[in-house]
Order: sequence, then C-alpha cells, then structure tokens
Amino acid sequence: MINAWAITTADNKEGESDCDVVFKPGAQRIRKAYNAGYSEFHNALPNPRNRDDLITKINEMSGSLDLFAYFGHGFKDQLGTTILTHQDIEKLGDALKPKLKQGASVIFYSCMAGSSSGLTSLLLDRIGNDVWIYGHTTYAHSFKNPAVSETHNGDGPRWKMLTDVFGTDLQSAWAEALEMTDLWLRFPLMQHADIIKELNAGRIVGTWTVPPSGKYTFEWPVVDGTYTDAASICVNPTGTVKDATGRTGTWEMDDDLTISWPGGGSETWARPINPKGQTIKGMPGMAMRTASGKYGRLQG
Repeated sequence: MINAWAITTADNKEGESDCDVVFKPGAQRIRKAYNAGYSEFHNALPNPRNRDDLITKINEMSGSLDLFAYFGHGFKDQLGTTILTHQDIEKLGDALKPKLKQGASVIFYSCMAGSSSGLTSLLLDRIGNDVWIYGHTTYAHSFKNPAVSETHNGDGPRWKMLTDVFGTDLQSAWAEALEMTDLWLRFPLMQHADIIKELNAGRIVGTWTVPPSGKYTFEWPVVDGTYTDAASICVNPTGTVKDATGRTGTWEMDDDLTISWPGGGSETWARPINPKGQTIKGMPGMAMRTASGKYGRLQG
C-alpha cells in the first residue's frame, strides 16, 4: 500500500487565485490518486507564524510515508514567505524525517526549490534516510513544469536533472507527458526505466508509414488513475494499432515495442522510438511517423 500525504498553501496571493486554481487542485489530485492524507496551512500569516502552522500540520500527519508532496510558491532556498532561512529548512527537515519511510520520496511542486545547492539539497542534508527529493529548477506551472531535479544520497550524482536521465530525444516527450497524463504525480515513486517506457509510448501515438508500403495508426487509451502499490504505478503502456486494411492489433511498450496481430503475427520495434526513422527488427527500411496523435487529457 502506498502511504502518501499532500500539503498545500491555503491562502491566495493578494489579487490572485494561485491556491484555488493550481495548488489546492494539485494536492487534491494527490489525495484522490493515492487515497492520501491532505492538509492546508495558512501561508498568509506573518512569519514565523506561517512557518509554525506548516510545521504543526506536518507533525499532525500520519507516519511511515512513501510520498510527501508540497504545493506552494518557491525560490532557490525558500518556500514562499514561509521557509526563509537555513534554520527554517532545518526545522522543516526535522519535522519531516520521522514521518518518512526509508527510501521515501519528497516532492516540492514549487518554482526553483530544486535548484542546484538549493532547498532540496539542503533538506536532504537534514533528512538523510536514503530519501529521494524532487523539485523544479525554473519558474513555471506548479506540477506541469518539466524542469525537475532529483536529489539523492545514493550511487551516482547527488543532484541531477531528470531530463539528463531521459536524454535529449525524450525531453519533448517528458514535457508532453506531464501536460497530458498523471505522470506528474507518479514519477517521484517510479524507477527511471518505467518513466522512460511511458515517454516512448507517447511518441508512438499517431499515424506511421511502415515499409514496404504500409500505414499504421497507434492509439493509447491512457487515463488518470488511482494507485495502491508500486505495481499499479508502473504498468507497461499498452494500446491498439490499426493498419490500412482495418486489421486491429495491440501494442505493449517494454524494453522494446511489441506489436501483436490477430492470428499470432508480431513485430518488434527497437527503443528509443524515433518518429523520424524507426527500426523494425528483422525488416529492411524505416518506419516514420507522419502525424502525431492525441492521448490523455490536459492536467490543469
């Protein structure tokens, strides 16, 4: 079972609707997807009362969390007008640490909080416990921003951009997936390999010319889901494919793309999926995508 909690700022900026339009709906989506805990704190209180209200709400959370998600404004080493100093970050870390499982994930859906040597790195120093901490490195939409960093004290670079993990070819697919699927609320709990499967799945959707003279149309009926465990988060993407004769088969994205046709025929397309020239194992020539397709729904 996934144990998650979402906390959001409660008070809009003066003259704006940031909490009502972005932060609260995002946190409520976390609550629905994971049957998660949910809190709002009063960020409009003068500091340090707003900080103390946030810490109080964290202290009231259930423990042994797999995922903690924060929604609100951020800066490189601050959270709005709530967490302003390194001492405030230490207080935040000290409150979060006993609430998190070993290897839990923490994500700040906040501008700039994931910057190099910023809030997420400082928080990792305080929490330790093999946690994974994510945050955004630019100013953009709270949960659709593709500029995401990952901070962890295990093997490899301590701080890195997720787009560097995916590679240059999949950066546009990553941005599109955050825009059109609920990957934005799942990726903190996913292995990189499973994220990459979904990014390749997004690239397959559409119409392709296939050698020697075929045409395939791929569809992916992805929907926003509810999730109970790791297996429910990391399901291989599957969909339907139709050729020019109307024959309909199925496809599955794993280490490669496998297409299965009625009667037992199959094809294997090598990853990464390349719309400009795609290799089909055991066949000469290249498939090419002539029109991209639509999948998912706009996330907010």
